[in-house]
Amino acid sequence: MTTVAAAAEAPEVVDYDAETATERQVIRNASLELQADDTRTAFEEIMDLVEGTGGFVASATVEPVDSETDQPVVNMVLRVPADELPGVIDAIKDSVEVVLTESQNAEDVTAQFVDLEARLHNSQALETELVALLAEVRQQPDADPAKLLEVFNEVSRVRGEIEQMQGQLNYLNDVVAMATLSVYLAPTPAAVPIVEDTWEPVDVARDSLRNLVSGLQDIGEWGINFALYTLPLLLLTIGIPLLIAFLLYRRWKKRRPARPEPPAPIPPVIPARPQAS
Repeated sequence: MTTVAAAAEAPEVVDYDAETATERQVIRNASLELQADDTRTAFEEIMDLVEGTGGFVASATVEPVDSETDQPVVNMVLRVPADELPGVIDAIKDSVEVVLTESQNAEDVTAQFVDLEARLHNSQALETELVALLAEVRQQPDADPAKLLEVFNEVSRVRGEIEQMQGQLNYLNDVVAMATLSVYLAPTPAAVPIVEDTWEPVDVARDSLRNLVSGLQDIGEWGINFALYTLPLLLLTIGIPLLIAFLLYRRWKKRRPARPEPPAPIPPVIPARPQAS
């Protein structure tokens, strides 16, 4: 009877290498840092351009502005068909006033791609053998439940590996087919007003008073915490041991015998002077 180990060795192992690949599998990434007089219009034009090539906007962040006349800063992550990336980059650069920086990089994942395909092929062949073995075990009149469970668990394990590898291949296919383009779009210095017209002294004064009240509240909270928590904790951890040490010292000092007083010094004898005749 065929065993699980025999089934695992049954399929022919397919050995691939990168040289057998029909084409290179390359992940392409690019980034642009741009400036435009009207960033809103430039943002819409870039979205239309990308969607026209079969790509899409993966994410876009438009930073808030103070007024409708101000130009926002826009951050975009675009997914573009890899073969359309050079043309899209050129078209985006032509649609703005200033190109600050441009960068592109590519990562060759051909070896990883081929390795996953080979492992997936071998695992699928192994799964076929295990399914046939499972059917063979089930058809036996005296089928061993332990053997049946062993084969079933092996089929489940191989199926999980196949799904994991298939997911990795799907991800590689996606990032290879669709390049990632990051765009930072800011207004040109000429489009930024020299003086902001949104300064409100009343709001500044209100914020200052709010900060003052908040600071006084913080001081009050610190005082309450010190009086009700820190000070009692200090008294318990430091004051009581010091008091006990002081009482023990006084008790020891009282029990210590008094030192004998030194004898009084003997005054020197001064001889009497002879009286003059």
